Amino acid sequence: MSSDKLKDVKAAGESAAETARDEIEAVKAHLERLITKHVVPALTNAGGKASDLTEEAVANARELANHARKDISKQTRVQSSWVSIAISGVVGFVLGRMSR
Repeated sequence: MSSDKLKDVKAAGESAAETARDEIEAVKAHLERLITKHVVPALTNAGGKASDLTEEAVANARELANHARKDISKQTRVQSSWVSIAISGVVGFVLGRMSR
């Protein structure tokens, strides 16, 4: 091979490498624009929606807990009322028998 051919091959290789670098840089810039314009806003919106859903879920959980607490409180009051009446009846019966 002559030195002219080697120089031509070397120049063609350098040109191809430079073209590839330029294309890679263009793709990088395009990707950065795409991420900035579309992905970041979408993720921001998703984060806001997730925050809203989390707050709503916490509010629903609190409401359910309060409702359950009220139900349990009502059941306990009803049961304790009957227990109090039964105890009073038994104590009254025992005291009545002892007083004879």
